[in-house]
Amino acid sequence: MTSTDPRRAFFERLAEEWDAQQPPDREERLRHLLAPHRESLQGARSVLEVGTGTGALIPLLREAAPAARVVSVDLAHGMLRRARVRCPDTWLVQADVHALPFPAGAFDRAVCHNAFPHFRDPGAALAELARTLRPGGILLILHDLSREEVNAIHRGAGGAIGNDLLPTGAELFRLLLESGFFRLRVEDGPEGYWAAGARAEGSCSSP
Repeated sequence: MTSTDPRRAFFERLAEEWDAQQPPDREERLRHLLAPHRESLQGARSVLEVGTGTGALIPLLREAAPAARVVSVDLAHGMLRRARVRCPDTWLVQADVHALPFPAGAFDRAVCHNAFPHFRDPGAALAELARTLRPGGILLILHDLSREEVNAIHRGAGGAIGNDLLPTGAELFRLLLESGFFRLRVEDGPEGYWAAGARAEGSCSSP
């Protein structure tokens, strides 16, 4: 991870205005997004959140997983600085999802909210997430917009994120399977885009 990473530079510039760009019902939307996964999160002892941005999801993850240590990472220091203001007592780490600074099997759950299209190598990122999850640990990939909406926003933004596109549901299913996840569910529809999968035994090494 370097300061010349174009995606990092994009989000560093965006950090100060990010919250002002969000809809007024953002918390309600995020709560609705997590609702189908609350049972899965409830028993977790450790949760890794990748791409926390300004930390809007952190309070809701703590609410959904009250016994868990929540660790949130982001590529951009500016985003984490804003997250620190929102959640001063949280665990925040600046890190690249392709090289996470955590031991194998460190987490029960991993959550990627609105971050997956920005992974420069989705397969390698998924393999790294599998490494950090214990066997049977669950990965959630969550988007509160449809794939078509997300991709249109990124194409419209252009620049460093213009080609950061969500794959089809079938392609994401394949990537998850190849990265060592099973018990897969992928939803790719007009109401949103999300996936869930459990880390299989023996899938903790990156390619």
